Amino acid sequence: MQVKGIDGMTTPHSGVPERSVVDRTLRILGAFDRENRNLTLSGISRRSGLPVATVHRIVAKLHAWGALEKCADGTYRIGLRLWETGALAPHAALTQAAQPHLVDLHRRTSAAVMLAVRDGVDSVCVSFLSDDAHGVTRRDEVGSRTPLLDTTVGLVLLAHANEAARRESCAAAEAAHPSRGTVDAAALRTRLAKVRQEGYAITAPNPRLEGHGAVAAPVCTGHGTVTAAVAVMTPARFLQPMKLVPQVRATAEAVSRSVRTDGGRMVRIGA
Repeated sequence: MQVKGIDGMTTPHSGVPERSVVDRTLRILGAFDRENRNLTLSGISRRSGLPVATVHRIVAKLHAWGALEKCADGTYRIGLRLWETGALAPHAALTQAAQPHLVDLHRRTSAAVMLAVRDGVDSVCVSFLSDDAHGVTRRDEVGSRTPLLDTTVGLVLLAHANEAARRESCAAAEAAHPSRGTVDAAALRTRLAKVRQEGYAITAPNPRLEGHGAVAAPVCTGHGTVTAAVAVMTPARFLQPMKLVPQVRATAEAVSRSVRTDGGRMVRIGA
């Protein structure tokens, strides 16, 4: 049996060429990122490493389906249909359950508020609230990805991850910043154990946001699995741990309760 691939190629139903078409399609979608939201066909070709003719065929299919939209200037961007599909991912249910609590925390603290999940050795922001008064929105808007060891919210997620994830995070940090030398695994293990025991993490100033500090706490499912973390970020001079820690922990616990009562739809993310 033969079927038509997304780029119009006729390929065996179970053959390698069909998987190759999927790979090309994913490479085209992967050409778009936070710094490249709108791309021409030649730009997609350059960033994906695929010939323009191939890009043209696949982009036409993606555009027809709604995964890509064509702008008035001839460039392409991610389409609404792909956003609708992405909204079916587990983190969408988490964000929906958490949002009222995050809004309340932002209102009470006037600080930037984030909800993040773990994906491998990175934390991924799935919700972010800020009035941009302190210039953190550009770095932490929804969809931003940051190494776990670089943020307070990442430390909370890593503290509740398995040993393999900790080793991978240390290796990734050493590879990304060879000038810093080897990560002190023993010191990190001690710090993560403290985070687990106390139920929160504090960093002031935040190592990634110069001049800013943060407080983060874990979000748990009914089985005790940490699926996400809530954090507030504020200029270090305004950081008041004695005031913020109880509020962040209370919000994380409120989100945890909402997740547990959300019809059982929540699943573990970033295992």
